[in-house]
Amino acid sequence: MKRVTILSATLFLLLLLSCGESAVSMMDPDGANTLSTSDGNPKDAEVCHDNMGNLSTAIHMFFGMNNRYPDSIGELEMIDPKLCSLKCPSCSMLYLYDLSSSGEVWTVTCPLPVKPNHGNVVNGVSSWPPDPSEWSSICHSNMRSLASACAMFYGSENRYPDELRELGTSGIYENWDRPCPGCGELYFYDTNSIGDTYSIHCPMPVDPNHGYVIDGICYWPQDTTGSQNTCRHNMMGLASGFAMFYGSYNRYPEELSELGTSGIMGNWDVPCPACGEIYHYSTDPNGQTYLIQCPLPWDPGHGSIVDGIISWD
Repeated sequence: MKRVTILSATLFLLLLLSCGESAVSMMDPDGANTLSTSDGNPKDAEVCHDNMGNLSTAIHMFFGMNNRYPDSIGELEMIDPKLCSLKCPSCSMLYLYDLSSSGEVWTVTCPLPVKPNHGNVVNGVSSWPPDPSEWSSICHSNMRSLASACAMFYGSENRYPDELRELGTSGIYENWDRPCPGCGELYFYDTNSIGDTYSIHCPMPVDPNHGYVIDGICYWPQDTTGSQNTCRHNMMGLASGFAMFYGSYNRYPEELSELGTSGIMGNWDVPCPACGEIYHYSTDPNGQTYLIQCPLPWDPGHGSIVDGIISWD
């Protein structure tokens, strides 16, 4: 009987150690290459939120049984052993858990090491970042608010602030440090030596990001939502124009404008709806082959057509 008791105690200790202290998460070897941003897989955020919700429920159950919050997620083994091995699906890392020194405030945080991650739960209250589809409009609203605050500052001080922090210290705008929802970073701000001009830029490290504001004038990139199908339709229309041109001249046009001057296609200069630029076109010296390409200045664009063969499925 004594041997069985010792064996049971040993197994319990090993199980507790395997749960570990989640505040120091280790990357799962099987998930080492699964790291993605919070919008990399639309389902990841939903699963992650469910996981944190389950942990939150278990923490409250633990409190009901012990009249205190757990010191670590490992203690939730008594509620359900599976809880201590829950991981964010985007990075396969254990959830971060923190308990205040008073033992009254606890936090469960998504361990995804990017900004923004999937959010957190504090004493049962969840805080999720906005959906990626909302990032652009929220970022624009943030920059407009900063621009309005800069204008108010100028009205009081006859200059624009040296840095955004001055909007807060002056009492004009306390939310000066509200970040871009897409990357979690503060906005880039710049002014000249006499403070009579300024610029506010979205800090997202991609091109295009959410745009910028210069002296109150907003410069937002064009909305590309739904533009891919239209762009591809435009390119296929141009390809049909090339075929008609070839039927008449036994060659492809030297440049797009020939489709118009020949009377074959009046709207040869139709632009890509996402960037407003004319399509890139090239042909060989004898006019026996051609390339038409979407002019979007980032990768991937909307595709291309070579001698009537489309690049997309």
